Amino acid sequence: MTEFSQAEMERQLDALIGPLGDPVSMAVELGAVRRMAVAVDDFDPIHYDEAAARGRGFRGTVAPWPLLWSWFFNCTEYHLDIEFGKATVHGQDEYEFHEPLIVGDVVTVATTITAARLKQGRTGPLGQVEAERRFTNQHGQLCAVLKTTLFRR
Repeated sequence: MTEFSQAEMERQLDALIGPLGDPVSMAVELGAVRRMAVAVDDFDPIHYDEAAARGRGFRGTVAPWPLLWSWFFNCTEYHLDIEFGKATVHGQDEYEFHEPLIVGDVVTVATTITAARLKQGRTGPLGQVEAERRFTNQHGQLCAVLKTTLFRR
């Protein structure tokens, strides 16, 4: 295994900052909305019936927020090119919800590495990488932001 100096590790981390891959778009489909609502035991009629959703002031049938996981796992695959360490560990996720996802919307996900730094862990250097995924609809409205922290050990 190659040993890296602290300066080399910091250079690798600095090189990660910025957009990561191309934005990806995906349509919000009624079947996916209903399956997710059932999966999370959310039987609010706004997830199944357009008239019920419109009656509550929404533009149409509303997707439950966990549907964002579909984009996380299907639309935002990326590889962090970090040569030091043996494993990347998921630290935490933080969600911000803004505009609801509506059946028929086309949601675009753009991923950016917003920060990367070298920290001192209990047993040696530890890379900390922060990624941000921004979900916008076809109207340019921000639907959600997912911030993820990863650690490279």
